[in-house]
Amino acid sequence: MSTSILMNMSVQAMFAAQAQIATAGHNIVNASVKGYSRQEVKLGTMAGQETSAGYIGRGVSVQTIERSHNTFLGGQVIQTQSQAAADGARFGLLEQLESAYGMGEEGLGQATADLYASFSDLSSAPKDESVREVVLGKVQELTSRFRSTGDQIEQLHESTLSEIEDQVSLVNGLTAKIATLNGKLAGTGAQANQPNDLLDQRDQLIKELSQHIDVSRVETRGADGKPDGTVSLFVAGGQALVLGGDTRELGVRISQGSPQVASLEIEASGTKRPLDSASVTGGSIGGLLRFQNEDLPEARSQLGMLAAVLADTINTQHAQGTDLDGRTGGDLLSVGEATVRPSDRNARDAFGQPATSVQITRVAGQGSALRASDYELRADPADPSAYQVTRTSDGTVFSGVASGTTIDGFRIDISGAAMATGDRFTLQPVSQAAQNARSAITDGRRIAAAGASSAGSGNANALKLQALTTAKTFEGRSFTDAHSRMVADLGVKVQRAESDADASTKVADRVTEQISSETGVNLEEEAARLIQFQQNYQVAAKVLTTTQKIFDTILSIMN
Repeated sequence: MSTSILMNMSVQAMFAAQAQIATAGHNIVNASVKGYSRQEVKLGTMAGQETSAGYIGRGVSVQTIERSHNTFLGGQVIQTQSQAAADGARFGLLEQLESAYGMGEEGLGQATADLYASFSDLSSAPKDESVREVVLGKVQELTSRFRSTGDQIEQLHESTLSEIEDQVSLVNGLTAKIATLNGKLAGTGAQANQPNDLLDQRDQLIKELSQHIDVSRVETRGADGKPDGTVSLFVAGGQALVLGGDTRELGVRISQGSPQVASLEIEASGTKRPLDSASVTGGSIGGLLRFQNEDLPEARSQLGMLAAVLADTINTQHAQGTDLDGRTGGDLLSVGEATVRPSDRNARDAFGQPATSVQITRVAGQGSALRASDYELRADPADPSAYQVTRTSDGTVFSGVASGTTIDGFRIDISGAAMATGDRFTLQPVSQAAQNARSAITDGRRIAAAGASSAGSGNANALKLQALTTAKTFEGRSFTDAHSRMVADLGVKVQRAESDADASTKVADRVTEQISSETGVNLEEEAARLIQFQQNYQVAAKVLTTTQKIFDTILSIMN
């Protein structure tokens, strides 16, 4: 065996040990970097040299530097973190919603009980104007609490819209970075030596992206069927968000109706297409959309139903009496009107207004028929001359609806051009009732405490007003029962959301810990390896020194 082979083998061994030392050092200094995966030098035995005595080894060579990676666990991390982010975002908002409802003496239940108690006091002293002022004050206090709760719900709604826009902006920033890395990684998929640090950076960005919106990841393949080093990301059941080095920007579309609603859209080739919000379930955006599209409308409708039915119940009875001056009683409480929200994609006239006009009004005296729900109006597919209304809270469908039809205590009036196929109107008979709750009178003398056939100083109607405290006009319940159930249902929803958030967070943490233990850096292990690699280097250097001595001896003999 020639000394040149010995020297080359020693140098190769020193280079291998040096690569191992450098990689271990790289692992150690990046141990605290998010998304970094442990790297390892893969060594290979060099082919031996054939001699008359057999094959003599020629040492070792560095084959490649691999990163520790688990594709399955990596996918699990993305999925579980996305779900945890969605559950956490929704739970936080539900907690804020629950806090909007005052409890105890600050709640709607207490304010309503105080109003009915004041009716009882009024029945005992119908001519006492100071008692009448107390009743008026209780009306104002109750309506103020309805307004305050409604306003807090709307403030929460506005902050949710703003947060959705902020989250979408973050998504676009992350996808741009991922596309840039895709450009750098293009063509590396089939290479033996992979740019490990760039791959880690891209994986970490995808993890961060999944915390904002749920994405599916597909390894891109070239014409030869082999991975080309880039990945494609899809959202909302298949809409491309990142394709190689290209991105499609996500946007937020705010409806023009009241209340405004945010939905997602994606831009491709200059064209913006709406995304199905129902298919965006993960990430903080998924939680925000669910809260906006499910939880807030339900809370708004339940609160509005209480306000609208209470006002109708009291006003209907109040109109049966006479005030202190002998006049027939009018409304005692005033609440927000029923509203209609046309879809942004409805057919428009030459002035940009909806070609079909829809109005709804609550029917006086039919408050007990009102439901805590919005409704959707569209053309009846079975009868082009009629319309179809769907109660969104339970999916009940009313077919063959014509203009002037009354459903669940509200009347629908339709005018203008015939409704085009695909047109949609959201009917909100009670959603805005609480926000605009007011006392309808400012003079205590106008309170109709007396019966219609008695003198203005009688108390017959005050007794009937007080008796309304047990009237089952709220979907078959009294106000106290209906309010208690609303608060209890919200409390249960918050508890479930908290449980979901806790469970999904624990699952995400467990998977993250699992992949970290498998692919992350253990400083103690790296320190031990560093000592081993240092010894390998020293031994290789010793072999080189010995080889040099042999070479010098040979030269001396030859001389």
